[in-house]
Amino acid sequence: MDMDTLWQEIGAVNAEYGISNHPLHQMIRDGSAGMEHIKGFAIQHYEMTIRDSGPYMAQGYISMSKVDEEGTKLIGENFAEEAMGLFSKTTGHCEQLHEFWEALGLPLDELRNAIASPAARAFNAYFWVLMSQKIRYSGALGLLEGEFATAAENMFQGLQAHYGLTPEQLRFFSTHIEADREHAETGKKLIARLLPEPPHRANFVAEARCAIELYRRAWDSMMP
Repeated sequence: MDMDTLWQEIGAVNAEYGISNHPLHQMIRDGSAGMEHIKGFAIQHYEMTIRDSGPYMAQGYISMSKVDEEGTKLIGENFAEEAMGLFSKTTGHCEQLHEFWEALGLPLDELRNAIASPAARAFNAYFWVLMSQKIRYSGALGLLEGEFATAAENMFQGLQAHYGLTPEQLRFFSTHIEADREHAETGKKLIARLLPEPPHRANFVAEARCAIELYRRAWDSMMP
């Protein structure tokens, strides 16, 4: 499989399973989502990536150090943003989601103790597998972050316009608009660097399909 074919295959998977047109964030943008939709987003997304993004990316840094020096630097930069908000000059992304939850007037323990869907837990497990066992294919996560940048922009606009929240209360979303666009570019760089041989490229398509489909199912589980 040459690189042009690889990108075509990735595009086809995104077109089938990607969340850029998912109804949830479109409903929030338009103001037709209820509080249960918004809570569903926060609970499932917390489980999928946010709670564990710092530790998982730290493991990714360790795993990548055995594979590729430049890739290790790229993973390290992602870790610094996820855990500490270093490049966006904000705070860690987990802390920002906590801020958003409390801005909804909800107790933080409710988010921390919520029982997430099987789909969200499955995606969380796959995130760990990529970071710990299949780091060569970790660029697949960048594909998801590129999609989430679009979702975050829609939700940021809708939550301001229709739900009475301020930009300060919505830092989680505004941060991800820019940060996840950057992380999507990091994912593309990792794909280009870590898949020099055709067998790796075919395997990557299989891993990317798994990641994108699991991500879509987790988003579907956000709907009441």
